Parts: sequence; structure tokens; C-alpha cells
Amino acid sequence: MDVAQEDMARWLEEGRDIIARLKQTIEHGVQENEGLLGRVAELQEVLARVNQDNNRLRAERDELLAAFHRMAHLVEQVRHARGGGAVG
Repeated sequence: MDVAQEDMARWLEEGRDIIARLKQTIEHGVQENEGLLGRVAELQEVLARVNQDNNRLRAERDELLAAFHRMAHLVEQVRHARGGGAVG
């Protein structure tokens, strides 16, 4: 085998090594990506539950505020009925 053929054989072997390492790197990246996508899906589920809880708590808060406003209004009516007037 002459020098040119030896160089060519060496380059081909180096090219194969580079391609094999790139393939491993890509496969590793794909596995990491799949893991991250799974984690994103889990976090989306958690976020959806948190949003549902938040909506429920806001609705409960709004109901309580409405009840307190109604109670305050009724207290003012009682004060007026007793001749007390508004406190302020």
C-alpha cells in the first residue's frame, strides 16, 4: 500500500470514528430531550392543578367578600334603624 492509500485509509478510519462519536452524542441528546419533554409534561399537569386550585380559591374569596359586604350593609341598616348613623 502506498502512502496516499495509507493516508486515505487513515482518514476514512478517522471519519468513521468522528461519525460514531457524533452518533453517540446525538443519541445522548435525544435521550436527554425525551427526559426533558417528560418533565415538561409533568410540570404542565402540576400547573394545571395549581391553576384549578387558584380559580377555586378566587371563587371562594369572592363569595366571602360578597358575604362580608352584605353583612356590612345589614349592620349599617340596623344602625340606621336604631338611629345610630354611619360610623366613619
